[in-house]
Amino acid sequence: MSNWHSMEVAHVLKELGTDQHQGLSGEEVKRRLEKYGYNEINKEGAPASSPARFSNRLKSILAALLLIAAVLSVVGPPILGTSMTACLKNWYPVLAQVK
Repeated sequence: MSNWHSMEVAHVLKELGTDQHQGLSGEEVKRRLEKYGYNEINKEGAPASSPARFSNRLKSILAALLLIAAVLSVVGPPILGTSMTACLKNWYPVLAQVK
């Protein structure tokens, strides 16, 4: 069942084998812990550091291009003395030739 959010509460409780007011019995908790384990995130598979997580997000070429465009739009005008739009207008004829 993947659409738990759209089901009636009574139906979900029946599917999960629990009671709305009492919850799971102690025996049922032990059985489910043995079957499914604890509800925790596996720390071995997650990147440890923020730079590692950031670099993983840049593996997509579109994400990298978006980051480059954002940096150029902030850094470009003071360095070039003109807006990025003006720079692109000057380069458009050159870029249009590339096929």
